[in-house]
Amino acid sequence: MRATALVPEVVVLGAALALLLAGRKLPARDRNWLAGAALVAAAAALALELWLGAAVGTLFDGGWQQDRFALFAKAALLLALIVLIATTMSSTTEPEARDPLPAVFVVVFGGMVAASATSLLGLWAGLEVAALAAVAVSGLSSREAGVRLLVLSAVGGALFAVGLAVLFATTGDASLAALRTALGPTSVNLALALAVLLTLTGIAIRLGLAPFQWLSVEGGLSVSAIGAGTLGGLLVGVAAIVAAKLLGGLGTVIVAWAPWLAVLSATAMLLGGLRAATAASPRAVAAWLVVAQVGWVAAGLAAHDRRGSAAALLVLGALLLAASAAPALARVDVGTPLATLRRAQPLRALGLALLMLSLAGAPPLAGFIGQFAVAAELVRSNLTWLLTVGLLGSLLSVVAAVRVIRLLYLESVPDQPRPARGVRSPAQTWSAEALTPAVLVLLYSLLANPISGLALQGAAALKLP
Repeated sequence: MRATALVPEVVVLGAALALLLAGRKLPARDRNWLAGAALVAAAAALALELWLGAAVGTLFDGGWQQDRFALFAKAALLLALIVLIATTMSSTTEPEARDPLPAVFVVVFGGMVAASATSLLGLWAGLEVAALAAVAVSGLSSREAGVRLLVLSAVGGALFAVGLAVLFATTGDASLAALRTALGPTSVNLALALAVLLTLTGIAIRLGLAPFQWLSVEGGLSVSAIGAGTLGGLLVGVAAIVAAKLLGGLGTVIVAWAPWLAVLSATAMLLGGLRAATAASPRAVAAWLVVAQVGWVAAGLAAHDRRGSAAALLVLGALLLAASAAPALARVDVGTPLATLRRAQPLRALGLALLMLSLAGAPPLAGFIGQFAVAAELVRSNLTWLLTVGLLGSLLSVVAAVRVIRLLYLESVPDQPRPARGVRSPAQTWSAEALTPAVLVLLYSLLANPISGLALQGAAALKLP
């Protein structure tokens, strides 16, 4: 395999460095074009990945692998990056929203490293790089939020590292292929079970950083829209990619991790739905809907076969698109009714409504298609109790999404004071960029059949039965 397959990673890392240097050298008034340049770089990386990533092979003596799973995962992350940049450009006026762009690119680079990793060390490096960069994005807008998220992420990183160290000590080899070969059903013991538990707990903490910002910072308003989208979209995607690859290597000791993953999935689906239904702000609702969707991803992985993991990847693709854009679209000023968004920016309000419904799993949007695929695999795998919990969580999630839509379209808008003579009243803003994520979600639904085929090829690359 040629080294040209690494060009998308080089573009992403080079863009991060270029944006960092440009942001430091240019005065503040000349930085408006940086977001446009970042959008071009992300689109170029996606195009190169779809072109060069179609080849299958390894580099660095098997230390880096390009397969259908890596192609699906990298393309999903890069598309989510494009959505995140485009949405925050058009839907927020936060002055700090464009400054964290270099760190956002580093998050995606960490995910790309994890997607092509063939060893425990590669998975660890990819997840840790992505987690540190995502926390840095949030810390740029709120030091308090950054410190608290850093502490929680450090705990997750420590648990993840200890679990991987025990797995390495058990097999004597850090490669995922050796892990798959050395471990068998008869090798399950207490130490191995605890190692798997610690590893999955460390990953789960990274999956839960999105709602933590609302638990640690009142209202979540001190975290920028791009920070919330990075935590709830990009970092969640990276953690899910790491979990899928790791579980592919632990398949023969399924008894050591499947019950824990099923319980974790049920907890996420039910807790996410409950908290979303009672959350106060639209951004908090979006964060808890992400948790519920993560539960469906974990449920698909818990089935541990090719079709179950393919269904999980189908949910993950829809989740990345919606979760990366929802925080920016849901942002309103403190004390401002959400209904004012309907009057001031109608397309943005429509886009937010569609994304909320997709995150909740309402038919016929992308989130529902992924959840339906996972539900079918849960029935086939005799996990009907998990499906029952998931359906209850989905019902609560839909209630939460409908509540946001009611505030958008049924709540009365306060009368605006008449402007003074000679002063023009503010006009409606018809920003088409704010509707782009919703359009992509609809396209994802229409193209669900070919996308599910690609997801099935990706699951097959994990060597699942």
